[in-house]
Amino acid sequence: MWAYRRGGWLLVAIGVIHCAIGLLLSWGIVAAWSAAGWWHSIERPGVMHMDRFAALWFQVAGVSWVLLGWLTQQWLDRLGTAPASLGWALLVMGLLVAYVLPVSGAWLFVALGLRMAWPPRQLRRVA
Repeated sequence: MWAYRRGGWLLVAIGVIHCAIGLLLSWGIVAAWSAAGWWHSIERPGVMHMDRFAALWFQVAGVSWVLLGWLTQQWLDRLGTAPASLGWALLVMGLLVAYVLPVSGAWLFVALGLRMAWPPRQLRRVA
């Protein structure tokens, strides 16, 4: 039951880990990006820096999971349960990513999705 009640914080942790790993793995890209100046430095006429684009969206995804996790935890704290559809969405997303990228953190979403899709019995009776 602990993992369910803290499911939002677990999603926050996944997002923070994602951002940290992304920053470590793309440190050289971020340094070059910084040297080029941040403003309008991903896409310019005739040039698309896909490495910078990927680094940016890697961070955006991580921050989005932090925000979704925080929102989920607020929901759990106030109502005691979260919509099972959130768990199913995390599970499907995790399975799709794990299928194309098996050595990744996608398995964290699979585990969290499984836990969030089926609330503990005690909570199912209340909801």
